[in-house]
Amino acid sequence: MLIDVDRARPPRRVFISHTSELRGLPSGRSFVDAVESAISRAGDAVIDMAYFAARDEKPAQVCREAVLKADVYVLLAGFRYGSPVRDRPEVSYTELEFEVAGEAGIPRLVFLLGPDAEGPAGLFLDREHGPRQDRFRARLAEFGTVVTVSSPAEAETAVHHALAELAADRPAGATTRLWNLPAPLSRFTGRDDLLAGLRRELTRHGCVALLGMSGVGKTTTVLEYAQRFAGEYDVAWWVPAGAPELVVNHLAELARALRLAGPSDSAGAAVARLSGALRAQGRWLLVFDSAEDPAALRGLLPGGAGHVVITTRNPDWHDLATSVPVAPFARAESVELLCSMAYHLDEANAGRVAEALGDLPLAVDQAAALLADTTLDADGYLSRLRVEADKALGGNKGVGGYPTSVAVSWSEAFDRLADKDVAAFQLLSLIAWLAPVPVPLTLFARHHELLPAPLAEIAADPVMLQATLAELRRQAMVQPGRDSVRLHTVPATLLRARADGTAGPLLGWPTTAVLLLCAAVPQGQGDDPAVWSTWRQLLPHVLAVTGPDRDLRLVGHDIAWLLDRTATYLNRSGEPAQAVPLRRRAHDLCRELLSDQHPNTLVVANNLAADLRGVGDQAGARALDEETLAHRRHVLGHDHPDTLVSAVNLARSLWEAGERWRARELDEDTLARCLRVLGPDHVTTRLVKNNLIG
Repeated sequence: MLIDVDRARPPRRVFISHTSELRGLPSGRSFVDAVESAISRAGDAVIDMAYFAARDEKPAQVCREAVLKADVYVLLAGFRYGSPVRDRPEVSYTELEFEVAGEAGIPRLVFLLGPDAEGPAGLFLDREHGPRQDRFRARLAEFGTVVTVSSPAEAETAVHHALAELAADRPAGATTRLWNLPAPLSRFTGRDDLLAGLRRELTRHGCVALLGMSGVGKTTTVLEYAQRFAGEYDVAWWVPAGAPELVVNHLAELARALRLAGPSDSAGAAVARLSGALRAQGRWLLVFDSAEDPAALRGLLPGGAGHVVITTRNPDWHDLATSVPVAPFARAESVELLCSMAYHLDEANAGRVAEALGDLPLAVDQAAALLADTTLDADGYLSRLRVEADKALGGNKGVGGYPTSVAVSWSEAFDRLADKDVAAFQLLSLIAWLAPVPVPLTLFARHHELLPAPLAEIAADPVMLQATLAELRRQAMVQPGRDSVRLHTVPATLLRARADGTAGPLLGWPTTAVLLLCAAVPQGQGDDPAVWSTWRQLLPHVLAVTGPDRDLRLVGHDIAWLLDRTATYLNRSGEPAQAVPLRRRAHDLCRELLSDQHPNTLVVANNLAADLRGVGDQAGARALDEETLAHRRHVLGHDHPDTLVSAVNLARSLWEAGERWRARELDEDTLARCLRVLGPDHVTTRLVKNNLIG
């Protein structure tokens, strides 16, 4: 796991990502030649797709495997977009390689060709996909470690310098660093005693539960802790634990990033290897954010010399962790934050605002952003809180379990945002109906045509989308990541409770969220590990938008399709136990919306029976196989290809139940029909033959 580096450092494998013209331009000495020279001078080895032999795998998978073999990723980004990925035409192979390196935690060094770069006019021209490349280059400019070069000589110098700095950051005896924690708040205030206590308890006990109500600052506290004590950890990994069934998947991502498991390994196998590796090492930090069920984590905490922090509202963690309570701000901390942002407030008036908000950190932070952005003074702000509370909330209770003052403070901010920037408010409203984990920006950008105006126009333009996110962050409403955005559970809950349709889509935000996910999930059968990283990003949001608590009668068919597709991915990626309840819901929906005998219902029933076999429920699988075969014979006829598949499945269930004579009798009948209808080389025919031979 944590790889020791010898004093005589072995060569690093450096993957060069570039479009083909940069290997030949400018003539004489190309940009790629210069980068390869820099890598060699640094004592490292070049990995370039040009050096890979032809293979039978899909090109996208070959690219992924090549990037994952690298220790360092170097992107040389020119002005041509390159070829779109065959199975994902919305991205180029260069963009795909950039994504893979980021997901795997491989250091990424980005070098942009400047507009004054040496070379012929053809170097700068891309008539077909030029706008796409412009958007990609604009996104790279937000990456934070980008160097612009204008000549091969400049490229060689810049790459060599970056590789040398990367080596200097990891001196002899250092270990591999892996860090996926979100960035801490830039305006973090106070909490010194809390941070000291957290450090003390982690050092003593190793596992700590940060306990407190929503909005009290548990998450921001652990992020600030990680920032302050970053030198104590080589690996720090964030696990959104609000959906307990997905915790294993997030830990499996860490195992893959540490190269303890491959993309085709099941999550269970990956986590088993991870636990063994972590037990043998120290200097790691796992954060389980928004966990509520101790039983869900009981078998997943690795132990050993590393540290675990659990943020939770549930006090019953005494068997697994020592608890550290997180209280609201001290009044002085609230006043400090308010005065640092809203310069026109004095300490006395800031104290009045803080008192009205109960010193709840999330509410104080948001109020500070609102007051800093308006001409409201303390009297005006407090007056509006009282008026809005009486008018909208009855003056007695809040929304979603939050105090009235907190709910109204956010309501005031939402109203102002809706008046000032409709697209930003639309984006915030949509995110509220997704899961409380990072939302990939590609969900909006690649499917902007499903969004209402004016958000659709903003989402289609990367620069405008980033500007909108920057405004939302300035208003203390979201936490943007490099390629994602996250909304805290408090404003999300309040936005969902509001649900007044302001500037929203005709069918409503919950329905729009479903349609977006239907468009975004990979459309194949889930066999290709190359699409699993996309599935891992989208899975929490799929589970959120299809939750049984949502009223989604308008898109019931879409929900059934989405649940069935998701269950297929979970099954193919080695998680049949997670697949069964989703497929069962899909089956129930199809029966309710279509009928027991509709062809779509029977497809899902066939899939559900396979899932049941996968989790050892042979009796359930057999009963469903018998029912499905009977329905298909009635609806489609005995010789329909789907009916023959059901016959094969039932024969398998009979065989596993010990009724081998019935299974053989059914297989012999099915084989005769397959030979007559499908021919000897059809996959179903061959499957029946193999069953009879076996």
